[in-house]
Formats: sequence, C-alpha cells, structure tokens
Amino acid sequence: MAAEYHSLRELIELAEAQEKSVWEIVQQSDMEESERTAGQSFQKMYEMYLAMKQADQDYDGERRSASKRAGGDGEKLHQYNEAGKNICGPFIGKVMEKAIKMGESNACMRRIVAAPTAGSCGVLPAVLLSYEEEFQVKEEQVIHALYVAAGIGKVIAENASLAGASGGCQAEIGSASAMAAGALVSLQGGDAKTIMHGAALALKNMLGLVCDPVAGLVEVPCIKRNSSGAVNAVTSAQLALAGIQSAIDPDEVIDSMRRIGNQLPACLRETSEGGLATTESAINYLS
Repeated sequence: MAAEYHSLRELIELAEAQEKSVWEIVQQSDMEESERTAGQSFQKMYEMYLAMKQADQDYDGERRSASKRAGGDGEKLHQYNEAGKNICGPFIGKVMEKAIKMGESNACMRRIVAAPTAGSCGVLPAVLLSYEEEFQVKEEQVIHALYVAAGIGKVIAENASLAGASGGCQAEIGSASAMAAGALVSLQGGDAKTIMHGAALALKNMLGLVCDPVAGLVEVPCIKRNSSGAVNAVTSAQLALAGIQSAIDPDEVIDSMRRIGNQLPACLRETSEGGLATTESAINYLS
C-alpha cells in the first residue's frame, strides 16, 4: 500500500489503516520517494544517527568559534553534572549538556547533522543520545524514533517552514523540539495519536519565537535555545504519554506556526535588525 502523507492526521490514518507503527509508514514513504529498499533506507538513517553520535563524542570544550564567543559551555555543564549538583535529574541534565555541546560544535564549524537545521542541530540528538544512554535501549529502536522525527519534520516543512529566515526561530528550534517530542513518545511506546499530540504540545510552546541572531552568527541566542528546545521536547512528551492532549489539533498548530511566521516583521526573521540583536550587549558583542 502507498504511504504518501501530507499532514500529521494522514500519518495517523495510514498507521491505523495499515496496522503499522508511524516509523514504518515514514520508512515506506522514504522507500517509495527515494526508490530505496528497506535495508538501504534503514542504513541511511543509521548513518545519520552514527554521525550524531560521532559529533557528540568529538566535542572539544577547548574549541572556540571564530568570534571567540561560543564554546566551552558544554564542558561547564558536564562538570556541573559530574559534581553532583544537577537539580534536573540525570536524564534532563544530560539532555541539556548534549544540546549545548552540539550547538557549540556547529558554531565551531565541526561536523554536525542538521536536524532539521544547523542552528537547531542539538535538540534531536540530545534527546535521542541521552535516552539511549540512560535507558539502555537498542540502537534499532532509536533509529525507528528517528524515522518518526523525520516524518513530523517533513509535514512541518511542507505545511509551514523549517527556516528562521522565513518563519522565525519557532521554525527551527520549534520544529526540532516537535520532532524530538514525537520521537521520544514513540520510544516510550506511545501510539500514533499520542506521538502527534506530543509534537503539537512541544511546538505550541515555541510559537512566536523570533530569530534574532546577535551579529548575524548562529551563536547567541541560538546555542542555548537548543537546550531549552530539547528540555521542552521531554516535558511535552511526558505530558502526552500521561494522556494529556493538545487542545488544538496538531495540524492546526503547524498551520498556526506558518501564519505567525508570515506575520513576523522582517527584523525578527534572521536579519539581526530586531530583538536581542539590537541590544547594547549585542552591539558590543564583537568589540
């Protein structure tokens, strides 16, 4: 059976009609679109996950970005967690740490996986890598979750935007957070509807988030927003898994993100002409 979908509702309907998991529908769609076998599709996704793992392992707390203003904060979080001062618990603490590390690696021009963008590259890996380490699940299960994230991202890209320049940071960190929330719900055994409500809850929390990079660099406030987006994904997933649903239909949340992005003035969409980018601290950022 065909696995073409253009909305979260269609993903749910396909999963239910074919009695398959969401990840299987997304994989089937990838096979049809890219003319890959199931094995080839899985291998491609596996390679992306390995690249995320490698990027996490290669983090160097001594590295600094070209501006010299980004780098080292991931190591600070690591040391804080190791000192037993973590007030968030081991899983959330690790999620925060990995998200910052990945964002800094991107700013330092290291190899990362855009998930879905370079500026939001820390959210999804932080959640998935931390989950595998803390809950000791098989890699295969995490790859399945990565398919779920990809399916959600595809729908957002088609019906709204993934780019800060067109939709604000809600389109980058917000989309990444929704993808990670859905992936986490799937890892915890949630059904298709629960997965989409987890994604919707996460995206709702990010609606209206502007893209205002200081000095035009993907450093401030971008890197730390990865940490917030990752934690938002975890809390949203837990809400959904507890049976809490989004009062707004998940697809309508995506539609709202598109409309809000279109309504944002250009100064709040990656031009560095508004928001934090125009503060006195930002003006002195590179001085």
